Amino acid sequence: MWDVVEESRREVWSFTPFEHVGPLRFGMTHERAAAAVDGVLKTIVSQGDGTGWVSQADMWPVHYGAGAGVHLYYDRAIGLAAIAIDARMGPQVDLDGIPLVGRVPSLLEDALIDHLTAHSIEPAFSLEANPCAPDIGVVMRVQRAGDRVPTRPVLVARDWAPRCSDASEGRIPDDEWRRFS
Repeated sequence: MWDVVEESRREVWSFTPFEHVGPLRFGMTHERAAAAVDGVLKTIVSQGDGTGWVSQADMWPVHYGAGAGVHLYYDRAIGLAAIAIDARMGPQVDLDGIPLVGRVPSLLEDALIDHLTAHSIEPAFSLEANPCAPDIGVVMRVQRAGDRVPTRPVLVARDWAPRCSDASEGRIPDDEWRRFS
């Protein structure tokens, strides 16, 4: 139940803020996203609450991969709006040479803050103490894996970036905040 994929067995996806995470491009339709991960992520685990929608209007989740390694959130107005990578089972996501998935939170926090500062981007923290950078659409969360809590990035489209770290006023669906709180 608490297995974590070895780093050497993870796919490596690049991340370009507001553009793409691996084969997934922000703004894609569900059909295009499904085609983009076909053969890469093997199983659709669930699609929302059975109707395809979560309680927040105009948003719905789709979970891909054995063990739900990638969680996609769509917005009717823009298409693919957020991509959350499972800390235990998801692919590794690389931001300019910084691996974001499955890391020790304090080590990733230091590397991320150094990177942001070097690029004149203001680092911030959510009320839940998640390091984040709305200027590049990144919220770093953690996910329990036995007695460890490896990092779980949530990467968002430009339209969702303002307040992306705010669980009460941001656009990331409640489903994501409840999932690993």
